[in-house]
Amino acid sequence: MSEAQANVMRGKALAGLGAALLLASLIATYANHFHNTFHFDDAHTIVNNASIRELRNIPLFFRDATTFSSLPSNQSYRPLVSTLLAIDYRLAGGLHPFWFHLSIFALFIALVLLLAFFIDHLLERGATSSGNRWIALAAAAWFGLHAANADTINYIIASADVIAALGVIASFGVYSAFPRLRGYYLYVLPAAIAILAKPPAAIFAVLFAIYWLLFEQHKTRLAETRLQRIGQIIVPFLICGAMLWFVQHMTPRSWVAGAANARSYLITQPYVTSLYFKTFFWPTGLSADYDLNPFTTTDDPRFWTGFAFSVFFIAVAIAAAVFKKTRLIGFGLLWFLIALMPTSLFPLAEVMNDHRTFLPYVGLVIAIAGVASLLLRPGTNYNFFAKVVAGCTAVLLLSADGYATYQRNKVWKDEESLWYDVVQKGPLNGRGLMNYGNTLMAKGDYAGALDYFHRAEPLTPHYSVLLINLAIAEDATKQSSQAEQHFKEALRLAPSSPDSYTYYARYLLAHSRAEEARGFLQSAVELSPADLTARDLLAKANTQAVNQPAPQTPEYYLDLSLKFYGEERYAESIVACRRALDLRPGYAEAWNNICAASNKLGRYDEAVAACDQALRSKPDFELARNNLQYARQRQQPPQK
Repeated sequence: MSEAQANVMRGKALAGLGAALLLASLIATYANHFHNTFHFDDAHTIVNNASIRELRNIPLFFRDATTFSSLPSNQSYRPLVSTLLAIDYRLAGGLHPFWFHLSIFALFIALVLLLAFFIDHLLERGATSSGNRWIALAAAAWFGLHAANADTINYIIASADVIAALGVIASFGVYSAFPRLRGYYLYVLPAAIAILAKPPAAIFAVLFAIYWLLFEQHKTRLAETRLQRIGQIIVPFLICGAMLWFVQHMTPRSWVAGAANARSYLITQPYVTSLYFKTFFWPTGLSADYDLNPFTTTDDPRFWTGFAFSVFFIAVAIAAAVFKKTRLIGFGLLWFLIALMPTSLFPLAEVMNDHRTFLPYVGLVIAIAGVASLLLRPGTNYNFFAKVVAGCTAVLLLSADGYATYQRNKVWKDEESLWYDVVQKGPLNGRGLMNYGNTLMAKGDYAGALDYFHRAEPLTPHYSVLLINLAIAEDATKQSSQAEQHFKEALRLAPSSPDSYTYYARYLLAHSRAEEARGFLQSAVELSPADLTARDLLAKANTQAVNQPAPQTPEYYLDLSLKFYGEERYAESIVACRRALDLRPGYAEAWNNICAASNKLGRYDEAVAACDQALRSKPDFELARNNLQYARQRQQPPQK
């Protein structure tokens, strides 16, 4: 064996040892997270979502986005995520978090190892050395052990972020590992497929364009035509753009991004970007639900702080990208900014969330690897002792990162530990106060729960979910009149939310008012057919209603619906009509009232369906025909 072959074998052995150490570190760090419970959006996408409970629904996930969530406003098109959840549910034999966490963790390990390979490829643009491999492994370890990323790995539905990042890195990996296949553009496929898990994966096209311009443009063969060279950049944009269009086309009109004011959201993002950057190097004060509110004006000094940071950061990134020695650093910094663009420019419900930095932080670890490679490259004046010191420092930093992540996993253990951490770090966080109150209510501490709910009320006065929880606690403490009033107020504020109907109906059932409950539950199931809670309660209400006295006449409920309509209580008007239809299924006037009330709520698809029913029963019903025409004029064109 020649000396060169021996060096290659030694390098492979060292790389294998480094990968094994990295894998062991990740397993040790996340060993305490596998039994952490479901949180946040896990409730409506996993716990209460009937669609993921059957593997036979997997083809349906790709045809019908309403299967993603039991809440209409959250039904985005993410068939890959729903498929993974269905497989996890089958393997777990139910709602056992271990299997859900295990699948995410396996994807996470694959991502970190692929990231190490990609960074090693970036570093090998110069002379190959075992030092580059260790730098790549250390950079990947920084990403894998970072405490902020624990919020993504512990949050089960955030598997969408893991799949999206894995797709982007896999595309770069395929491009790096299989140069002969580049002309077929197969390297775009992993990122394009990952868009079916989360649309921000489409940012690969922009990242790849920057990568190609910085590192590949000068390597272009003379035999390649100008069109072929341009195609290297254009084709990823076309493929990712087509996938984005398809996802948008498949997303139901009921889906809502959540931002109340787009301008306020946008002017807050420069400051948020500076906070994300700080967190990468100093991950303290992490919270699952930050209480940072959108800025209302650019006069806020934090806006100018963020603006100055962004301008300076962009200038440094571009300057670093211009020079060959610092090009890798510039690429990493540009990656960070570009990967933040989807969540920074598209207004979302919360202005800041740590799982949004999952892919952007890849750019910062690339920049760190570039700095390390620049300082430790062959030919520098660093002696062996200095390199040992650098290695020990890296081990200490990674150990501290791993310890912080291990502690962060404990915060995500259950709802009580998570929301206690939130309210400790954000005592003016209305949603945090409400959710911690929920954990107290779950333990039977209704007095403590009411205290937190009342503290949250002035902070979030028009929050229907808070009113529902407040009503539940009030009912448990024999304050029935206040409870019913808060249930009705929640229904008024959120007439399109199934929960507004479901929990009020549960209250009615508990007070032996099954006939009333049925109408609300029918509305809840119509809004969200996959809502297991509403379906179970409807079955219970139907059973109870059999043993109750005969209900009022259809005419009584029709008059009641008109009364509610006149009081602008449109959701309750619809419920009254449904009770009339229970007694007289072809009651045209009741269907017409449902149509009119649905028009007022902006639910034009339901309005059209109701008026169609009215006209089937009474073809010459002019009022229903007028309501139908109104609904169709405002109805968006149906998806093909």
